[in-house]
Amino acid sequence: MGRVDSAYMDCVSDVVALLLAHAGVADVRTPFAYQWAFRVVGGIDGVLEPDLPPRARDRSVARFTGLRPKWTDIESTAECLDSWTAEIGRGNAVAVTADAFFLPWLPYCGNEHMEHGFVVEGVEGGREPVLHVVDPYENRTRWGHARPTTTKVVLGDLGPALGRGAWAVLEPCGPAEPLDPEREVRANCEAVLASHADGTAAAFAGQYREPDKAALHRLALQSWLITRDRQLHGLWLRELPGTPAPGFSRAFDETVLPRWQKLQELTYIAIRRVEAGRSVPPAVPAALEAALAAEAELAGASLDHPEGTA
Repeated sequence: MGRVDSAYMDCVSDVVALLLAHAGVADVRTPFAYQWAFRVVGGIDGVLEPDLPPRARDRSVARFTGLRPKWTDIESTAECLDSWTAEIGRGNAVAVTADAFFLPWLPYCGNEHMEHGFVVEGVEGGREPVLHVVDPYENRTRWGHARPTTTKVVLGDLGPALGRGAWAVLEPCGPAEPLDPEREVRANCEAVLASHADGTAAAFAGQYREPDKAALHRLALQSWLITRDRQLHGLWLRELPGTPAPGFSRAFDETVLPRWQKLQELTYIAIRRVEAGRSVPPAVPAALEAALAAEAELAGASLDHPEGTA
């Protein structure tokens, strides 16, 4: 688990990364961290949400590793047990998604319904089969700290959790593509600028110019997702051999990351103000605009001066 960037990844990406590490893949960070972009999807009632985790995650995994997760819906726990036992017997670990509300090792248990991923690395047979579970997820929640853990769980105790879940193993899908850092950084900068040119960034920010309590709660989650994503990308840049633009990684850490972190902090403060009957401070929409602007400025400066960022 030490090779997985659990502190910055969502709970399904980190189990896919754990499968890659188990399969002997040397670089389990790039498929999840190489992209820097501002892409959105339409959520409930047309609300724009950041595309995080990216819908193209499995394609990115295949691109850089030559492996991809093959997902199968869970329809019968008995059939799953047979399949998981067979896969483990072949030396494969199994990724599983389930409802966190029913997973006893999580602080979400009994508190919140959400998709959560974990890995099954072993099965003990018998009248009550026992699963050997590895969960690399890390996050501080209102109910406690979710930490990377290993545990054993009776399969029958997970019945409610698995009802709408799925499971996966890795399958070969062709040769891995060599990483070209300069090409990826340039493509990222172009993608960021495109989201401003086509109005995506403005449309997203426009949702929060006069946010109510519900909008603030959405923005709190969205800014948290974006901040973790940018932190992971910053880590990738810092440890990338031969970062293509001198100063780019430093500029990303000094201009982009602090603005998303500031937005996250201000949003939580604003929620407390609104719950106390006070108005939303104008600093919240201003901080969102500043974070988006910082991304565009860095991307533009990098493309204007590919040899380095001032």
